[in-house]
Amino acid sequence: MIKYIITLFLLCFTFFSQFAYSDDYFNTMLQPEQVHEDLEQWITFLDKTHPQLSYTVKDVDGFYRDVESLKNSIKQPISVLDFWKKVSLFNSTLNDGHTVINVAKLTTRSNEYIQSGGALFPFEVIFDGDKVIIKSQTNGVATPFRGAEITAINGQNIADFVAPLLARTNGDSEQFRKALLQRRFAQYIWLYYGEFDEFTLALDKYGQKQTKVVKASNTELNVDDVFSDKFKFEILDKNNALLTLNSFNWGAKYKDVVSFIHNAFAQLEKHQIEHLIIDIRQNGGGDDAIWIDGILPYVADKTWRTGSNNKFKILEGRARKDYKVGDVIESENSFREVDTSVKKFKGDVSVLISPFTYSSSILFANVMQDHQFGQLVGESTGGKSGQTGGTQAIALKHSKLRAISPFFYLARPKGGENHSPVVPDIAINYDKTIPEQLVNKLINQRNVSAL
Repeated sequence: MIKYIITLFLLCFTFFSQFAYSDDYFNTMLQPEQVHEDLEQWITFLDKTHPQLSYTVKDVDGFYRDVESLKNSIKQPISVLDFWKKVSLFNSTLNDGHTVINVAKLTTRSNEYIQSGGALFPFEVIFDGDKVIIKSQTNGVATPFRGAEITAINGQNIADFVAPLLARTNGDSEQFRKALLQRRFAQYIWLYYGEFDEFTLALDKYGQKQTKVVKASNTELNVDDVFSDKFKFEILDKNNALLTLNSFNWGAKYKDVVSFIHNAFAQLEKHQIEHLIIDIRQNGGGDDAIWIDGILPYVADKTWRTGSNNKFKILEGRARKDYKVGDVIESENSFREVDTSVKKFKGDVSVLISPFTYSSSILFANVMQDHQFGQLVGESTGGKSGQTGGTQAIALKHSKLRAISPFFYLARPKGGENHSPVVPDIAINYDKTIPEQLVNKLINQRNVSAL
């Protein structure tokens, strides 16, 4: 009996400790000297890692001055949450999806908050220009409000409501920051505005305006990586097939994805498919090896390269005979030979891109477009065509905020204006709350052209 009571006590202690964890973390008070130390650690990390801040930051000296000004302004104890609110403003200044300072494991902390009785904004949204559109309930559950534009939240005009959230979001451009923010929308509302039991929404659905009071959601956010959610292959009809790659990241098991893609190309051959659609609209990047080993052997019929040239910083532990730590090296990328071990796909390839297409998926889009292995379809990317990469990360000593920095950047294969987005060969407008609409429109266009 005593053993049972002790076990029950330990379970309850763990249970309530987990409940309190998130709030306790954000309410942790930092002394001014601790904040100063964290900021110095962050800047030192950037200086040792980033190959060239001016590649993305418009005014590097101004950035350093602003960080110093923030450090000097902290003269009283400050909570971790309030420190995040201040320092995360630099995310938009850094102007790069790979250079960021943010809350570590935000989804996990959000779920801990929900487990403790908290609740979040109940809808997933998309940005359509300056409009915020309801897509679904939490975790993709359907809602009758789908397609409704949110014009105000809790009486605040949506542009004013979104502005401080967007300013704290990292990304190469406002378009990309919006693409990222729509995935963090509920969590950033909680971080910045605090806790709400309900939200009053002013909605406009196809000209019909209404005000709705909706309860906050206590549904935990999905943190599980399910293979079939990330990677899908479908034979759509006798001519078209769809390969959806929502990530190029599958950790140490990336070869499972490569094998899956190889099998997809075998199915293309078996069914004599004439047109392959590769959807990377929801692909934020990952491991280049997935598309280099999985796709390029079947579509590359001439030598190719991932970029024209690159610049990288020598990090600790990576010094060579001719390079010391801290050196910045520029070099030209070499071409890769055609893989003759597999049968080439002879049909057409269309790659669907969006503002969220980023990092490794931008490199893939560059290769497909610049070497004419396929056509890009959809919208321009929010990220630059010349991408940073090789991200390194640290946890700041006292606040535990996570700082990330790249150590190289890569110019697209054809060179040119690397700060510009990747522009599709075929631009098609579609309802972003119905992603399959783009696939249908593309196929219809091809069918009409064939007549």
